Amino acid sequence: MSHRDTLRALTAARPNSLDPTTPPADPMTIMSYPQEETVSRTARRPVGRLVLAVGLPAVALAVTGAILLNNASGTVPAVTQQPTGAPAASASAEPPTDAGGVLLAAALVSETVAASDGDYWVLHSEHGEGSRRSQDQMWLAAVEGLPSSAYMRRADGSWAPRPMQGHTAANNFLLAGMPRSVRELAALPTDPAQLKRELLRWHDVNDGEAESAQEFLFYAGLGLVIDLPVSPRVRGAAYRMLAELPGVTSLGRVTDQRGRTGVAIAVTRQGDFTKAQTRLIVDPQSGKALGSETWVRGRLSSWMVLLDARWADAPLPDASTLS
Repeated sequence: MSHRDTLRALTAARPNSLDPTTPPADPMTIMSYPQEETVSRTARRPVGRLVLAVGLPAVALAVTGAILLNNASGTVPAVTQQPTGAPAASASAEPPTDAGGVLLAAALVSETVAASDGDYWVLHSEHGEGSRRSQDQMWLAAVEGLPSSAYMRRADGSWAPRPMQGHTAANNFLLAGMPRSVRELAALPTDPAQLKRELLRWHDVNDGEAESAQEFLFYAGLGLVIDLPVSPRVRGAAYRMLAELPGVTSLGRVTDQRGRTGVAIAVTRQGDFTKAQTRLIVDPQSGKALGSETWVRGRLSSWMVLLDARWADAPLPDASTLS
């Protein structure tokens, strides 16, 4: 089945009830290196914030350095918890592996998940760069006045709290290079074309070092589908927007750093001296983004795997109660 056929089939199967009619509820509410498909454009020089954002969750940037330094041993205990989300589709149907088909399939599943909310957006993830690796949980306040905290996993499996000074509900979440509140994220359009237009309003075309509009949209879309607290319908719109971007290719089935199977969706850009590739690993059957990876000169440079993303209520947990 061609990419175009896959898109037509999946679009036809989409229930009319999922067409956006009302705004989302207020929540106050990527180990193989397979051959990539042809990239249809040459990406422009990335700016500093893209280098930071590639292998890490958008909300993790402020504490990543501390997390890596606090686990010099490089030992991370095994975690059996899988990402939560919609039930996997029937194994009898072969999932798509082309980029558009994978992203559209993920959108269809994502849009069926019930919306939820809470006082804290909780991200449990594992990161690696070179020989270093670490694991953390971040409890990010979504309500003004509540403190935020990161918890780093020690080599013995216990957790150590690290208060996130200056992190509030107003600046905990980065999208398009700027902090956004939960209310701002909740107000994002659920139609992919409208979402694209809204995001492009934040693209600084006057910045000589800024990435192209397509790169900008790709990285913004990564944040929306991986780790930002947006509604299922906004996440679905982000998947659909990514499916329409030029230069987005599929590398086929891969396994992430936790051994989970997904499909790698990639964008390759030409830097000053070499090419670099950003991969989004998606499970099209569950609609979940499993994580992201950065590859340079055919070698894995950095990575992030998302182990859990969920809402929780106050108060912040004691580190001894975390699993």
